[in-house]
Amino acid sequence: MTERKILVTGGSGKLSAEVIKTLLEDFNIQPKQLIVTTRKADKLLALSAKGVDVREADFTSPESLEKAFKGADSLLLVSIDASGPRTQAHLNAVKAAEKVGVSHIVYTSMPSAENSPVIFAHEHDATEKAIKQSTIANATILRNNWYFENVSEYFASILQSGQWLTSAAEGRSAQLSRRDLAYAGASALIKPIEGKVTLPMNGVQSMTHAAMAKVIDKVLGTSINMVHLSDEDYQAQLESFELPTPIVDLCVTMDKHNRGNFSDGTSEAFEKLTGKQPQSFEAWLNENEVNLKKVMQSI
Repeated sequence: MTERKILVTGGSGKLSAEVIKTLLEDFNIQPKQLIVTTRKADKLLALSAKGVDVREADFTSPESLEKAFKGADSLLLVSIDASGPRTQAHLNAVKAAEKVGVSHIVYTSMPSAENSPVIFAHEHDATEKAIKQSTIANATILRNNWYFENVSEYFASILQSGQWLTSAAEGRSAQLSRRDLAYAGASALIKPIEGKVTLPMNGVQSMTHAAMAKVIDKVLGTSINMVHLSDEDYQAQLESFELPTPIVDLCVTMDKHNRGNFSDGTSEAFEKLTGKQPQSFEAWLNENEVNLKKVMQSI
C-alpha cells in the first residue's frame, strides 16, 4: 500500500465511522495514511490515539476546509447531516478540494438525483454537477440507495404499531445496509477509478414495501398491515399525527420517489466496485433481530 493520504469527512457520523473502521480493519490502511475531519475533534479522541490525523472542518468556511483538506490525495465527501439546505456547504467542500489539489474525490449521493421528487434531491444534483464541472481529475459519485437501517431509525413506528402507511404502491427500491455502503465508499477510496464516473449503489434485491413487510413478518414474527394511500391521504394522515411539516414532506416525497422506481436497480455496479455481493434484507434482519425486537417493544 502506498503512502497516499486518504481523507474522510464527517468522521463522527454513522456512515463515515463505518467507512473509517472498514479502511483500518478490512483494507489495513495505516492510521498515519488517514485524515478524518469533523466539527469537533474532541469527539474522535480514540482515532487520534491510534495515529489518525483528526482535523476540525467548518463547511461554512472555505478557508477552514482548505486547511483541513490540505495534503489529501483521495477524499470521501460524505453528504453532511444538516437540518437546513446543504448545497452551499457541499459546494464549499468541492471548491476546497479542487483548490488544494485533491486528485480523486468520492461523493455519497442518492438515487436519480437529477430527477427524483425527494425534497433534498436538488442538493445532491447540484453537488454532482459541481464535481463534474471541477478541475478535479478523478471523481466517483456513489448514488447510495436507501439504508436498511431506516426501518429502525426512521420508521420504527412500523415495527411498533404493525401498520405500514405508504403511497409507494408497487414501486421497488434496491435497498442495502449501511455497512455495505461503507464498504463501497472505502473501496472507491483505495481503488480510485480514472475519470469521472457515477455508480448506482444498489442492493441485491429490489423490493416493494409490501414485499419488505413480508420478510419482516417472517424474521421478526410480526403481522404488518399494509395501508396503501394516495399522496394526499398519506400527507393528511401524517399531519394528523402532528408531525413537523418538513418530516411530512420528506415522507411523502420519499414514497413518491419509490413509487416512480427511482430507487430500482441491480447490484452489478456495487459488486464490480467491491468484489462482493451486498447483504440481503432477510440476512440483515436476522443479524439485527435482537435490536429490532427491542425497537418493537420500546413504545
